[in-house]
Amino acid sequence: MGLQPDQNLSRRAFLRTAALAAAAAALPAASQTRPPNVILFVIDDLGWMDLGCQGSTFYETPHLDRLAREGVRFTDAYAACPVCSPSRAALMTGRYPGSVGFTGHITAIGRHRSKPHGRVIPPDDRMFLDPRETTLAEALAPAGYVSASIGKWHLGSREYWPERQGFDFNVAGYDHGSPPGYFDPYEDPDKSWNTDIPTLADREAGEYLTDRLTDEAVRFVEQSGDRPFLLYLPHYAVHTPLQAPPELVAKYRKKLASDDSQFDPVYAAMIEKVDDSLGRLMQALERLGKRENTLIVATSDNGGLLESTRNRPLREGKGSLYEGGVRVPLIVCWPNGFAGGAVSHEPVSGVDLYPTIAEAAGERARPGAVEGRSLLPALRDPAAAQPERDLLWYYPQYSPQFQRPGAALRRGRWKLIEHYDPPAVELYDLADDLGETRDLAASQPEKAAELLARLRGWIDEHVSIRHRLNPKYDPALAAQEKLQ
Repeated sequence: MGLQPDQNLSRRAFLRTAALAAAAAALPAASQTRPPNVILFVIDDLGWMDLGCQGSTFYETPHLDRLAREGVRFTDAYAACPVCSPSRAALMTGRYPGSVGFTGHITAIGRHRSKPHGRVIPPDDRMFLDPRETTLAEALAPAGYVSASIGKWHLGSREYWPERQGFDFNVAGYDHGSPPGYFDPYEDPDKSWNTDIPTLADREAGEYLTDRLTDEAVRFVEQSGDRPFLLYLPHYAVHTPLQAPPELVAKYRKKLASDDSQFDPVYAAMIEKVDDSLGRLMQALERLGKRENTLIVATSDNGGLLESTRNRPLREGKGSLYEGGVRVPLIVCWPNGFAGGAVSHEPVSGVDLYPTIAEAAGERARPGAVEGRSLLPALRDPAAAQPERDLLWYYPQYSPQFQRPGAALRRGRWKLIEHYDPPAVELYDLADDLGETRDLAASQPEKAAELLARLRGWIDEHVSIRHRLNPKYDPALAAQEKLQ
């Protein structure tokens, strides 16, 4: 059947999706040995504790919880960076942000923020995803995939948008990391630099952005036909500005009377809407007979923003190298690929998703050089111990939230953080102290020295564009300065 009108889409959007279908049909035919469809479902700023299956009693996420029951949930999963842009670069390349020369998030001012009298000057690295990197879409193209990026991109200006990085279609991806608003029309004179999403035409009055992105994603799945597809669906939600349908906000405001484990009913309503998005996608897959051979990965790009959610028992939140800034939910489900209903405690990173998806796509996939490792062995046998390795973070930036640049390493139960401003080294045993309340660097000096050497050795080998000491360093002045 051809496209049918949808009440959720404007006439011009309907015509545009008809053109999308025609373009998909014109692409080369896929191999007769059909690899899985792939959905990479990324929720912006979602905290580790923000799902029912992760232990939240306040937020309601029935579809993500179902995905966890049918797939494998990772308890010790991490974003590759405590902020968005570098974390997303890692998802797209399977390489750490320090290795791709992209360690700080893209800002409206066009450069990394710094403190004039802070101890370090952040590296003058890229504020875009280098086209020389092999993106996930480029890796899967030889296997016959049709690909779409629908939602937040935040990996560079127009010349670095998804359609220039291997994706066949780009809907709603552009320079900025936050939308001008979740409802149309949007008016905010304080954000004249971000008044619309140029790659999402025909927004209708009152349209909710999360719903619109889901409409577009379902349409893409429907029009993929017999071809394997890669759907990268990085929602803008639950990033600020916090906005949600009033009836859902009222629901959670009422719930606060009986459950004070969280505090923001608008944020809770946004979580429910993005959970509904996954539910609608799963329904579409089932209706089209594609559910069994679709690999779905659901995760976040960094920890929860403290102004929006409580991350306890984790320490701190977005922008921090403590667990609250980097530990994230991760659920992977592929009915044809492995049994579901399992929980894995294997420490894993966002850099692992690229090689996992590439391996699932088969021998025709052509990934670039990666630093992550495929999770398929852990997915097929979640109880089996995997070889021990280092998970790494190089974040020499003054984040707006935490403003303490540094680097970190996790190996097994141990987590080491080296802060650059003020300089300090901290060591935690996550098996006994998930909240990072007891610094063991002084009582375990040999372990701290071992991990610090491993961390610095990795930076020396893999990071070519680094921070440097500031000759104008003045701790008294820096303490009073705002980021510039």
